[in-house]
Amino acid sequence: MTIKTRTGGSAAYQLHNRQSCPTVASLTSSHSKRLIDDGLLHYEASIAGFAERYCRGETSHTIHVWWARRPHTAMRALVFASLCKKSDTQTEKLLHELGLSTSLSDRIINQARDCLKSQYERPPKVLDMFGGGGTIPFEALNLGASMYSIDSNELSVFIQKCNLVYSQSLQNKNLQQILQQSGEKVLRQLRRETNPLYPCRDLDFKLGKERAVFGYIWSYSIQCQACGYRYYLIKRPWLSKKKSKNIALIIHDANEQQTVSIQQVSKDNQFQTAWSGKKGITHCPKCGYLSKKIDIRNCKDELLAMIRPAVGRGKEFIKVIAGALPEDELIKEIEANALAYLGINLPESELPVWSGIVNPALYGIKTHSDFMNARQRTVMILLIKALHDEFICLQENKSKETAIYIISLLASMIDQVVDWNCRLSMWIPQNEQVGRAFCGPGISMLWDYAEIDPISSGPSNLNDKLKRIIKGSAYIKSFPNKAIIHNAYAQDLPFEDNYFDGIVTDPPYYDNIYYSALADFFFSWKRLLLQKIDPDLFQSQSTDDSQELVASTKRHGTASKAHSVYCDQLRLAISEAARVLKPDGVFSFIYSHSSLNGWEALIHAYRPSTLIITSVQPLSIERKQRPRAMTSQAVNTCLCFVARKSISEKHNYFLRKIGNEMKSICATGYIGNLIDWGWNEYDAALAVFAHGVALIANAMKINDASDIESMILIEQIIKEKVSSFKIVKRKSL
Repeated sequence: MTIKTRTGGSAAYQLHNRQSCPTVASLTSSHSKRLIDDGLLHYEASIAGFAERYCRGETSHTIHVWWARRPHTAMRALVFASLCKKSDTQTEKLLHELGLSTSLSDRIINQARDCLKSQYERPPKVLDMFGGGGTIPFEALNLGASMYSIDSNELSVFIQKCNLVYSQSLQNKNLQQILQQSGEKVLRQLRRETNPLYPCRDLDFKLGKERAVFGYIWSYSIQCQACGYRYYLIKRPWLSKKKSKNIALIIHDANEQQTVSIQQVSKDNQFQTAWSGKKGITHCPKCGYLSKKIDIRNCKDELLAMIRPAVGRGKEFIKVIAGALPEDELIKEIEANALAYLGINLPESELPVWSGIVNPALYGIKTHSDFMNARQRTVMILLIKALHDEFICLQENKSKETAIYIISLLASMIDQVVDWNCRLSMWIPQNEQVGRAFCGPGISMLWDYAEIDPISSGPSNLNDKLKRIIKGSAYIKSFPNKAIIHNAYAQDLPFEDNYFDGIVTDPPYYDNIYYSALADFFFSWKRLLLQKIDPDLFQSQSTDDSQELVASTKRHGTASKAHSVYCDQLRLAISEAARVLKPDGVFSFIYSHSSLNGWEALIHAYRPSTLIITSVQPLSIERKQRPRAMTSQAVNTCLCFVARKSISEKHNYFLRKIGNEMKSICATGYIGNLIDWGWNEYDAALAVFAHGVALIANAMKINDASDIESMILIEQIIKEKVSSFKIVKRKSL
């Protein structure tokens, strides 16, 4: 997808010459008009957010790992539009300027702050009920709001406290210099203490140290229970598909066990495999015996190839040489000594056995220390040790506040190792790079994985991560007001009635991502370091998922129960939002889903509340080339449902009224306008579908049809304009 940019003319002229979003319900005399009601956000925020997706390392997103984050530029525009009570050429131009760049001039930021300040007696109070990675709170603070944020997930709360609270005590105090010095010191210690683990680190192969080995390709082997033959479980034999190199691992059947070689082959080569179908069954290539329910605890990690820089550009894949790995006993000794020094144990928290979501647990990876091999795990512990030592040093030589913030930032090196250097990190032959293990929404089991030397100059190394941490931290400025961050539940907000001028939030979308399951892979390791910094937040071995707002068949037994629980919990959250929102406040709620069940949950949540949806703003802020979208029809648009409190009772509608409203919206050319501005057809159609969902949610009841039947009618009306449009009919995961 390509969002078109402006060409020629003033921004104000072009703003006034674009058709705004259709309204869903009219404002009443009790509602103060906000800039968001002009319906320009779908253009301004989308251009800003789409552009930011290609600006790697320029924002705080590059520091900590979190999922489904929204672009800073788009959220800045959303918060400003939600709070701004003026709607004129000047504020529309300012909305445009706020989304131009991730790094704005002080002039523009100060103009936005002054604009909002003139409209409120005191800084407007803003709430994010699902703080996540903290983008919305960050930008609300940037605009001068008094910001409150909550999340039930402890890792989310830590990220927000690091960026929004710890950062504020150290502004303008040589922070970047201290951060760089501490980071380099940590990496020097890590290099020194991991040298015995990487015999090939300084082995030059008579070609110079700049071509030392930095990567290792692993798979597993298993011994046949019938005949004793050992064979490989390779599923991803390709090493390179770059520039027609077509290099792969080729299996050979020897007498007692299989062997492997590195060869250049045809791009259409048919590879030998021990796997039979997709049921996790393997067959012995010697006797044909079928092995079911493969468990890696009964397998052997096999190093099959090593990687180093090629002469010129690219990568070179070489066979494993004698002495490439340290002795197992040496690894165990280094690991045990480091654990004893720190007074900690390996993580014992267990992965949920969750088919389709957490697949490694089905194959013997039982705990959050099992998803790394012995060397990877020891490197992690030594990294924690180096960070621990630097924390003590900073406390003694700087201050406790300095130590907390610097180490909270540098702790994201742990994220890097978890995500890019474990048994679930894949090798991508198309670009000869390492792929993330935990990009979401689910966690795949890999039978071939990549290990990197994290101190090397190869892919995903910690030296480059440090540079991104430093660059990302520079994006965090001094805020005019303090942030209030709570570890709490959206279903039971810890605030008084009628408290907030605006609520801007981006919740979990039904069953799209199970945040707690992903977060625990990082939390289980980070807590070994950070429990000394925030013992309350890191006291448990895993994050709290007891009231996580996701539809989960795994947790609730059946798909219907999972749907029911999500509907009830979202209803409670929406009801709480209505309670704490001021009578003239604005509730901007970002949501999207591909299934009827996901949309039905939104209807059931809004219907009993005192909130009326007044408009729906489509935000196309995801780059189509993100990993998940490359292999799926993932929704590329999220929708902002703008709602107000209403003292009037909701009315019953007939299906004909909903149908006529939708035909009217389709007749305006709104879908065509979105397509002209760069949306693909499906996303433009989904934006219109969301308007229909809002109409149903604003009704007390549809007299002559169910909500599902009403949504199917809306789908059929939209299909007359976009024939490929379809809303999925499936159960929750």
